Amino acid sequence: MALKLSVRKQYLAERKNAGKRVTIGFAGIADLRHFISLEYIKGMMKACSDYDINFINMGGAIKYSLFDDINFVSHYTKHFKFMKAPLLDGIVTWAATLSEFMDVKAYTKLFSELQPLPMVDIGHMDIPGASMLKIDATSAMRSMMEHLVNVHHYTKFAFIGTDISEPQRRRLMNFEHELKRYGLPLMENAVVMMNKKMETKFIDEAADTLIANFDLHDKKNIEVIVTASDIIASEVIEQFSRRGIRVPGDVAVTGFNNWYESVTSRSPLTTIDLVYFKRGYAAVELLIDKILSPEQDSETLYFPVDLIVRQSCGCLEKSVAASRAEEEIFDETPDSSDSEDDLRMRLSGKIRQIFPYEGEESISRMLDAFFSDVYDENKEESRMLQWFQNVMQDYRKSRDFDSDHFQNAVSELRKLLLPVLKTEKPVSSFYVENIFHQMRTLVSVFQRYETMAERENPYRINNISGQAINFLSAQTMDQVYETLKNELSELDIPGVILALSDTMSRSFPVPKIEFVYPEPGSELEQLMHKPVSEPNLFPKDFFTKDRRYSVMLEVLHHADLYFGYAFFEMKTINLATYDVLRMLLSNALYTVYRKEGRVKFNSYEIEKTQIQELINPDEDAVNPKTLRMRISVKKITDYLTDHINEMTDIEKMADALMISRSYLSRKCRELTGLSVQQLHEKLKIEQAKNMLALGRFELSEIASTLGFKSQNYFSNVFKKNTGLSPLNWLKKN
Repeated sequence: MALKLSVRKQYLAERKNAGKRVTIGFAGIADLRHFISLEYIKGMMKACSDYDINFINMGGAIKYSLFDDINFVSHYTKHFKFMKAPLLDGIVTWAATLSEFMDVKAYTKLFSELQPLPMVDIGHMDIPGASMLKIDATSAMRSMMEHLVNVHHYTKFAFIGTDISEPQRRRLMNFEHELKRYGLPLMENAVVMMNKKMETKFIDEAADTLIANFDLHDKKNIEVIVTASDIIASEVIEQFSRRGIRVPGDVAVTGFNNWYESVTSRSPLTTIDLVYFKRGYAAVELLIDKILSPEQDSETLYFPVDLIVRQSCGCLEKSVAASRAEEEIFDETPDSSDSEDDLRMRLSGKIRQIFPYEGEESISRMLDAFFSDVYDENKEESRMLQWFQNVMQDYRKSRDFDSDHFQNAVSELRKLLLPVLKTEKPVSSFYVENIFHQMRTLVSVFQRYETMAERENPYRINNISGQAINFLSAQTMDQVYETLKNELSELDIPGVILALSDTMSRSFPVPKIEFVYPEPGSELEQLMHKPVSEPNLFPKDFFTKDRRYSVMLEVLHHADLYFGYAFFEMKTINLATYDVLRMLLSNALYTVYRKEGRVKFNSYEIEKTQIQELINPDEDAVNPKTLRMRISVKKITDYLTDHINEMTDIEKMADALMISRSYLSRKCRELTGLSVQQLHEKLKIEQAKNMLALGRFELSEIASTLGFKSQNYFSNVFKKNTGLSPLNWLKKN
């Protein structure tokens, strides 16, 4: 059970007064441009600010760096070297984000080994020893079904999800449970679970399956389709629109997650908000409790979620529905005896006041659109909505977008035009309100576009080009540091601490603190240029002592060569900024290290003698005629050692060496006595021996570095080639 706020505050104040302010970290891999990740991190950072504790973001960014790095997981696992005391007092993890790259056992073990560090996980997987903060999936589906059954009285349901997602399978299970609770049937062929990822073509196939099984017009066979994700729901609505099926007119559709797709959908989605910000905040509170009382047993808390009601289920959003009270508050009711010209003139003057930057021609188009909508309800798109969208687009081109201005404009336009309908044509309230609802939604969407554009700013080509050119011109370390200082100012990053090794190599370095900005005080001079033997022993004195800090950890590497790491002080929540800077800084360091001869390739690489001992060539294959062959032992072994961290791909290798696959296979066996696959495997094992002998690598690191799909598989291959397990081989040798 959570401790009282006063107890937390007192404990944290005592730590702070003793000069040991609590520091927590965050670990996980995600698309850090996506709002889920950002909302989690915003929640954590807000909690850290409110509780006056330090925050180190150790999250890894997948699908958001412009330049994909080879063997991503191998690089990310280096972050785990930092996730220990005394650098951290506790950590919030998102272990399930590694599921795309590792099997469940592998990443569960990886995170479990962080203990005894206090840990709280925010994903859906169970991590032994960690407290878990999960969504209350049962109440989530229950709130959705209560609305659909009790408010809309729907009785005929369908479901679409993907079977490869554990959370979506649970949503289906809860959906079926709710049907039973209401005594409703699960209709035959009404559940479609894709055995594939949530990609457009597969979602379209799922939608087509329902179309083939049921008549989806006028709510005849199916009244509502519950989906397991906003991504699915949004694309289903698009596919239905292409087939002439209206949402919610013909069939209602609901989503799950409250993702960006929920407001950009053709019919804004009724969905479940998984309150990521609140959960990020709560995870920090739960972690503080674990740090304060480490003897307490781990617990699993189920977090309540929110139902967001929008148009796709057949409702109006609360803000739009509430605005109906305005219907009786109109400046004037048009005289039904007015001529059309008089009416247009009166409306034209009023609309010009609402949109003062629009010319006569634009105002005239708006009135044409209004009367077209009034007398033709059945067309697919509103002309008035199209006019409004064009106005906003033109507005954005010339000035900063003002969402409040446009929301007020919609309200004023509504006050002006609704009374006209009473005299012109008593159209349905839902149809008219729907147009204004879509206008309001458009305003929200445009505001989100502005936010997204600002967040993605580092990815704009002109910005990247300018930064890249600046770093490219740096030819010495001093020039790299000077460029870095300038870019920090340009990107509004307050400071950085660089820990760099003397040489770049494939092994994770023991670096020294070589650069700090702003410059450290004289009391820290004695700590500069001293080796940091282990990342978790990084001297925290370099972080500002007189105030709380939030920093972003970035491991500096070029391909599989490591230089060290950087702690960027976090100001902007635009996490892409730090990744771009890491990439550009790493490239600049690579240039300087190569130029200065600071490359250490042989820290654990295979020696020539090891290669020679592996090869048992056919005697006939080494006669003088073979000297004229297009392939040689050196070419073969050079290629395989250069690609030591990849799975064997003979087709790719043959293409690179500009020979046929059959020729490569035949000549490799003739020249070495081994197949390409066997030779590559043996080379990997030789390098594994070197890494084991250094005593600096975990088995999981060796397996990942050498391109094995799991630690167990690596151990089996090692034993097959040596007769011993890796640990027994190490003991013997």
